[in-house]
Amino acid sequence: MSDMERAKRRRASSWKPAAADPSSTNTPPTPAARSSSTTVPTEDEITETLLTNNNNNKRLVYTADEEELIQTLGGKDLHNPSSKREPGFLGDCTLKEIAFDYQIPICYLADVLCGWGVPPPIDPDVLLGDMVTGEQAFVVLEAIHTLDVGALNDRYAGYDLMNLCGEYGVDVIDGFELAVEEGWNLPFGVRTFLRVEQEDELIRILAKDSY
Repeated sequence: MSDMERAKRRRASSWKPAAADPSSTNTPPTPAARSSSTTVPTEDEITETLLTNNNNNKRLVYTADEEELIQTLGGKDLHNPSSKREPGFLGDCTLKEIAFDYQIPICYLADVLCGWGVPPPIDPDVLLGDMVTGEQAFVVLEAIHTLDVGALNDRYAGYDLMNLCGEYGVDVIDGFELAVEEGWNLPFGVRTFLRVEQEDELIRILAKDSY
């Protein structure tokens, strides 16, 4: 990585967010369509829904510095990226890099992308800016600086779906089918770490003898 790119990442990582819009609804995202939502949940809201595709909850006003950063990250249209997009910012990091650099659980990042309509399976080695708009990448950056990382980690199970099923003697196919029926995000397929309330529900339904 060049010194210029490092400087740009430092600039992005040192950006301080304005007060985040905490609004959210319980309307689940539509899997078949990409959502333009930029609402990111607080730790408490994550138990209800990760985000919404209701544009009424989308931030409408940004500061001049935020607008400039959004354009630098790629703009607001994934299919017509901003000509001002520059390399070296958060959009040019993979989910693995973001999770490692900022100690954000990758299961949370992938969960958010699924909620925005990025189809699974999600490749953690693909650049964030190739999957979402600059505006959405900006919201990820905002989340990095505002959410409690420890609380986010506590929201997810200690086992991925495959190992969770093995731990409780559940057929992994049954576990996967239940997750699909319930509409749970599975960004990494059977290697997805469910949210803790989803884990509890799976155990309650499929591993009654162990519950």
